[in-house]
Amino acid sequence: MDKKPVPFSELKNIILKNINKNITKGKPERGFSRFEFRTENVDPLMWLKVQPNREKIYFEPRGRGEPLVAAAGCSYQITPDSGEDLTSYFKRLNDNLSDGIRFYGGVSFCKDIPAGSEWEPFGNFKFILPRFEYIKRDNRAYFAINILNSELIGDEVNRVINEVKSITLSVPENYEKAGKCSFIKYTPDKEGWIATTSSYLEKIKRGEIEKIVAARRMELSNSGNVDPFKVVSDLKRSGDFAAHFLLTFNGEDFFAGSTPERLFYRDGELLTTESVAGTTKRGSDEAKDKLYGDQLLDSKKDKLEHDFVTNDIVNKIDPVCEPVAISERVLLKLSNLQHLYRRISGKLKKGITDGEILDKLFPTPAVSGLPLKKCLEILQKEEQFSRGWYAGIVGFAGKDISDYYVGIRSILINSEKIYVYSGAGIVKGSDPEREWEEIDLKIKKYKTILKYEN
Repeated sequence: MDKKPVPFSELKNIILKNINKNITKGKPERGFSRFEFRTENVDPLMWLKVQPNREKIYFEPRGRGEPLVAAAGCSYQITPDSGEDLTSYFKRLNDNLSDGIRFYGGVSFCKDIPAGSEWEPFGNFKFILPRFEYIKRDNRAYFAINILNSELIGDEVNRVINEVKSITLSVPENYEKAGKCSFIKYTPDKEGWIATTSSYLEKIKRGEIEKIVAARRMELSNSGNVDPFKVVSDLKRSGDFAAHFLLTFNGEDFFAGSTPERLFYRDGELLTTESVAGTTKRGSDEAKDKLYGDQLLDSKKDKLEHDFVTNDIVNKIDPVCEPVAISERVLLKLSNLQHLYRRISGKLKKGITDGEILDKLFPTPAVSGLPLKKCLEILQKEEQFSRGWYAGIVGFAGKDISDYYVGIRSILINSEKIYVYSGAGIVKGSDPEREWEEIDLKIKKYKTILKYEN
């Protein structure tokens, strides 16, 4: 049974007492110590906003079950060694996992982030163990601190104590008035989009590829006052069946989004993933909504796109899972969109790690295309901007449970500019004009939230 909640104002003293009790006089053990306390409810995004730390992460999984976490500061980080691949990196990450410890972060869609790009502060992949976590679990609030055991000795303790003393526990009730931004351009513009997607359709017609996912970036100027925490708060109000996230590692560049697409969830040996593809709008009333949904379910083009994604995922996880179960095709309904959806699950074979699963699944044809290698080569050559962490991976790695989402329906905010990203699957039967309109639907929430001047 949980103890009585610790008042938010008393958290610092409680944490400091626990640190002092655990100071090590001799050589510390390898690994981490974690202290967690039940506390009072506050707005987790608002709490995160006012913290002095450079590293800030908000992660709210889709649906019920896993807790939402607002995390500040960094106890330990795992950044890639020069030339390290994803599998090797996740092996090192896996070696650092222990009970109750979760590393949060992500992976870029691009293999290499170009020097000088807006994505440079994020790197190719990065996961951190936060110093502080504010957690909402089963309608209760908790506060935790993660400490390397090597920090519980000598001068290192003083550094941790100073970090604890710097926590801001006074949480404002309301956000400040939103800053303004103005439209700069689309990349590609509509003419370029039609030309590029038409060339993709020619490649499909010639049998070079089966499907490819084209992306578009909307670029806005930023006065420096657009609040990324408020953007995520507004995204949450849509009530979508989506995971909400925000990450910054320097306190200046923020990657955020509201993604409906889970890459995979691992609970012990149980692996759950899904295929999401095909798009239509929601109806203004129940009858129209059903009409649009039924049309999507009957659409030969959209079912083809969805089958590409489903079959690719099943083929990829079959070597590591037994057996694989696939649900019926149904509609995934969001606030202004509907998608085709299937749930895929299976029992992992013994010894399979997150890195091996990611190596199989990422990137999915839902964000790249088929065949994968050929489509990635085309996208690298044809796309006029770096996707960075858009269409990459965001989530957490844990010893028993891991949860990763595809970073779509996402936005990058810095002091000068805002970039809004989205994409559309191009298959036989696609119409470039309609795909442009589909992306407009996908970024409609951001247009409403940002209220930019055109």
